[in-house]
Amino acid sequence: KFRDIASIAGLVFKGMPGRPLKEKHMRANSSLFFDVFRDHEPDHLLFRQAYDEAFDAQLELPRLHEALERIQRQRIVLKDPGRFTPFAFPIIVDRLREKLTSEQLEDRIRKMTGRVTKE
Repeated sequence: KFRDIASIAGLVFKGMPGRPLKEKHMRANSSLFFDVFRDHEPDHLLFRQAYDEAFDAQLELPRLHEALERIQRQRIVLKDPGRFTPFAFPIIVDRLREKLTSEQLEDRIRKMTGRVTKE
């Protein structure tokens, strides 16, 4: 985001007509500006704008706010399913990865999915 903002603001040299600067050079130049603003002038307008745009794009704040309000209005029901659900699969795999064993992670996952599909 900051690269686009720095380019529009004229902070980054884009090259001469017919000979544009390589993308990696533009990225390095805008990265230097970003680092200077972050370290020495965190309230700079362009730095704040880049931060705000990235924050809004990543979190989609209005959508998040709407979802949280919807959750707040609903009744939350906690249930014990007895076995792990598909949504729990990534958590279970992380837990399996940390266990000390000579068995490969892929083999343990295969066994686990085999047991679940038999049930």
